[in-house]
Amino acid sequence: MKARHLLPLAILPLIIAASAQDWQHCKPDGSYSFAEVKDSVRRVVTSHIYTGWDEKAFNRSGDLVPLALVQTLTDKEMISPKTLEEVLSILRAAFACTSRCITAPSDREPRLALLLLEHLHNNASEKMQTNIDETKKFIIQQARRVE
Repeated sequence: MKARHLLPLAILPLIIAASAQDWQHCKPDGSYSFAEVKDSVRRVVTSHIYTGWDEKAFNRSGDLVPLALVQTLTDKEMISPKTLEEVLSILRAAFACTSRCITAPSDREPRLALLLLEHLHNNASEKMQTNIDETKKFIIQQARRVE
């Protein structure tokens, strides 16, 4: 194997080991702190690796996730095509399991998520606007299931 292929293989165990320690910070009721959600957001958008720990943090945090996104990323970062795809994926995960996973009832309502999606839609390229609209539709459908 060439050396450039070995570097990602050498780094992967370190990332997995760091992520695996997140279970220690999980609260007894399964919820996550805001700092932990921000850490997951930062890890996903910088390393471009999405772990099960991150998915679980997003699933259980609901409308806390858009706040973490806004506090972690600049507007310019958020609307870059690669990061925007990850942002949309993170938002989908935040509302994928609304009725069963999100512990705080107020976080089950996508108020901040819809505001963020509207902002992204107004600032994104036409191609990305379609993906944003699909994410918005998904989140609204998930929120209706809770009602």
